[in-house]
Amino acid sequence: MSASSAPTKTLSGIQEKEDDVRVIPMTRRPDGTYRKERKVRPGYTPPEDVAKYTNTVLSSNRPAPTPATPISTTPKTKTQLKNEKRKIKRKEETGPESEPSMTAKSETKETAKAEQNATTATVTEAAEPVDTEKKLRALSKKLRQIEQLKERQDKGETLIPEQVEKISKLEEIMAQIAELKI
Repeated sequence: MSASSAPTKTLSGIQEKEDDVRVIPMTRRPDGTYRKERKVRPGYTPPEDVAKYTNTVLSSNRPAPTPATPISTTPKTKTQLKNEKRKIKRKEETGPESEPSMTAKSETKETAKAEQNATTATVTEAAEPVDTEKKLRALSKKLRQIEQLKERQDKGETLIPEQVEKISKLEEIMAQIAELKI
């Protein structure tokens, strides 16, 4: 088929030798042994070599793809423009201090840690009243449930052991509520 003396190779690795014989060439296995060269039947085309089908009618009607415009040529939105202005103002406000020294960087890290610790302390102090409120609500809910269970017991219903245990914890819950209210 080919006029040159070198065998032609396809995408699948099939080579066509000079005497129009198509072969899968000898390959080496991972253990070092060789696979034999295998002949390919005439007329067989492996899936890798089959050309992709293109409909000529559709492709002629379809417009040619236009290259994407670079990012720099696309117009900027209002928010992008505002953000740029903000960045410029920040740079102007900071002034000539573009690169702080190593000691300044370490000092800023230490101050940032100190500020973070201070904010967490205030958050926990503020969270304590919320926690007590939550606990009070939860305990009052348990108290209501115990009262309902007592009413059911007074009516003569039989309660399961967990419910009886809950009723026995009435005094503990009352003590906890009194402790939290102080």
